[in-house]
Amino acid sequence: MQKEVKIYKDLADIQIGSVVSDWYNRSDDTFTPHKVLGRPKFQPDENVSELLRTKILDANKKAEQLSTVILRQYLLEQGYNFSKWKLLRVLHRLGYYFGQGERRNILHESPNNVAYRCRYLRFRFANLEGKNDVPRRPEVFLDESYCHLHHTSRNTWVPHQGVVLAPGHGPLVVIFGAIIVFRNGSSNKLHGELVPNSVHIWDPTIKPPGNRGRKRNNADEWDNIPDVVKDANIMPNQVDYHGNFNAEIFEDLFSTLCKALYEKYGPVNIHMDGASYHKRRVENIPTSNTKKQEIIDWLNAHNIVFSDELRRPELLELVQMNKEKVTFACVKIAKQYEHEVSFTPPYHCELQPIEGIWSVVKGEVAHSGPHPNLLSVRNTLLNAFKKKITSQVIIGFWRRALKNAKEYLEFDDNAQLMDEDFDEYDNSDEDCVI
Repeated sequence: MQKEVKIYKDLADIQIGSVVSDWYNRSDDTFTPHKVLGRPKFQPDENVSELLRTKILDANKKAEQLSTVILRQYLLEQGYNFSKWKLLRVLHRLGYYFGQGERRNILHESPNNVAYRCRYLRFRFANLEGKNDVPRRPEVFLDESYCHLHHTSRNTWVPHQGVVLAPGHGPLVVIFGAIIVFRNGSSNKLHGELVPNSVHIWDPTIKPPGNRGRKRNNADEWDNIPDVVKDANIMPNQVDYHGNFNAEIFEDLFSTLCKALYEKYGPVNIHMDGASYHKRRVENIPTSNTKKQEIIDWLNAHNIVFSDELRRPELLELVQMNKEKVTFACVKIAKQYEHEVSFTPPYHCELQPIEGIWSVVKGEVAHSGPHPNLLSVRNTLLNAFKKKITSQVIIGFWRRALKNAKEYLEFDDNAQLMDEDFDEYDNSDEDCVI
């Protein structure tokens, strides 16, 4: 029997003899249970666990940084004296780790923003049908971005000192583009593509020729820049694209886009963020600088009933409550072509699949650099749009954004709301990778 056991267990003879002897000495055909080796499994006190969860959650709501020292001091004040290493074991057991985490704006979960997100998601999901979430009307996602001349990848070989110098701001190109996802024919198969002729890339420092007719270098190769951009007379901004855009430029490009969409795809749903130049109202809304009589005239023009006893601050409050009666210019443009416009919630770039497109094309710039000039950057971007942005890539980012939307829809009833007030019509989203 010893030989058979040794063959299967590959144990030393003395170990096998001890095991067999133990088995013979017990009359119930079992072996003596062995002690569990190693440190016993640590189970943190339930009160401590609840204190830590509450403290970390409250700190995250207020965007306050927490360290092990702060948490130890907090527990000491509550009557629990923990060493640094014991506290680390408790935190790891509870599923926490010390790191950067996923950074979000503090107003991401404000009550107004969560309510706005719920309304947006209802609009979004009302357009989907079937198990495959096929859109009834084609979905268009448009956005603007930028790419610096010295755009680099975030990953690099780090020297021993651990310090990597950033290139800083510099010359850049502005990018405007739109993608569309739609049902391919009568089947439920999805197809995605760049909206034809929707991609525009330009150097914001380009100016029209002077009176002498002299052109800048490479001017002929930049001739495809829309005239509205050339004539905008904007002071170039080398930080990002926000300073190189205004409502006039956007509405001109948007009007052309809406017409092209209608001619090829019919009525569509258009999704965009709430940048200020996206949301120019068709008429001016009274502000704190507006005279009282002008505020009264505005309220009367929109058939808003109010008491003659109201003071100027009360009249302004009434304006804010009714400003939605004045539509945005882009919404009015879209309605001319039977399109519907929906603005993504502020600070929610993870709901915009086109953000992933920016990461792909700008990644090509980073991988192929350094570039001698902005024309080289533009050509690299155009080539990336042509070769890298396939239907499969677009559908992949679309599904990822849809997955994020479903997670929000599932957990919004139990969302951890912030206390800060929030203006749902003020949005300053930056590029991100979803």
